Amino acid sequence: MKILYIGQLADGQTCRMRMEALLEQGHEVCSLDTQKAWDESSWLSRHLQKRLFAGPVINRLNETLLQRGHEFRPDLLWCDKQEYLKPETLNTFRRLGITTVHFTPDPYFTLTWKRTRLMDACMPLFDCAITSKQYELDQYRQVCRKVIYMPLGYCEKVHRPSLPGNSDQQHEFSSDVAFLGGWEPRREALLNEVTSLDCVLKVWGYTWDHLIDGRWTPRRAYRLKTTAGKARFRIRRNAALAPTLQGGEIYGEQYAWALSGARINLGFLRHVCPDQHTTRSFEIPACGSMLLADRTAEHCEFFEEGKEAEFFSDVAELREKLRYYLEHEDQRKAIATAGRRRCEDSGYSYQVRMQHLLRQLF
Repeated sequence: MKILYIGQLADGQTCRMRMEALLEQGHEVCSLDTQKAWDESSWLSRHLQKRLFAGPVINRLNETLLQRGHEFRPDLLWCDKQEYLKPETLNTFRRLGITTVHFTPDPYFTLTWKRTRLMDACMPLFDCAITSKQYELDQYRQVCRKVIYMPLGYCEKVHRPSLPGNSDQQHEFSSDVAFLGGWEPRREALLNEVTSLDCVLKVWGYTWDHLIDGRWTPRRAYRLKTTAGKARFRIRRNAALAPTLQGGEIYGEQYAWALSGARINLGFLRHVCPDQHTTRSFEIPACGSMLLADRTAEHCEFFEEGKEAEFFSDVAELREKLRYYLEHEDQRKAIATAGRRRCEDSGYSYQVRMQHLLRQLF
């Protein structure tokens, strides 16, 4: 099959992993990396164009996509988390008889700042919308021609047990407990509890930097408010957590090292939206580490509690299970091993997910 694939295709992006899964299955793929066009413009220009839903970058993206479509003549146009496509662009593809689909790993209807006026206009035009959020299925069905639920997953080539060969790097990426993900008030509160345990905790992710210097800036305040939603927070230094922060987001090989190097990885969900699983839900066990995550119906469906992963419902249970498994290494290892096996046996990889999805589309 010939597939025209548009999305953020930098190394380490899950968008790229889904595209590469299609390539591995033997499909002919022509790609368009949307992030490059935005990176070439200034911060102010990007901000204004995204607020106005118009401008040279948006025009160029749509024109380039149309040009690729006319030249490549794909069977399928796969739009991965695209907020700035124009309705006339999609209508052109549909007139050419090309199947159009849209996928986003994020909540679309629940978080207003994830939506754009252009995408609201485009959603009814796609032949199919694919979502990983079961709680939004009814809203999708009200506006979309066809809707398919596809859970998130992991990349077999990237998310596997792996450690750096250099001993200094092995030390850098090893820990008793790790969390990889962005800041949120609840996550900060939970990690505060973890710092009181006798263990090595390491945290990687975005918007944690204010806990180091406690400095208030308008841009930082706006960013944190968006992330926190309705939850209350203060911009201040956190003396307990600051030493655990390892830096911003990490991708690809380093991401796998951090997951593989932790005895236990925390799978905190966001409370700004009712997510029941994330990519980490699969990436952690795929890397051979034990997953300790929020207890949800979907988590309990994906993994058997106490055998393939562990879950918690409150702070007391989180602390109790961390203490127990840090002291019972054989049981921790057994759960980590069984979790990785479940990922493989149940087909949680993008390679399997995308294969099943295409069968539903055609």
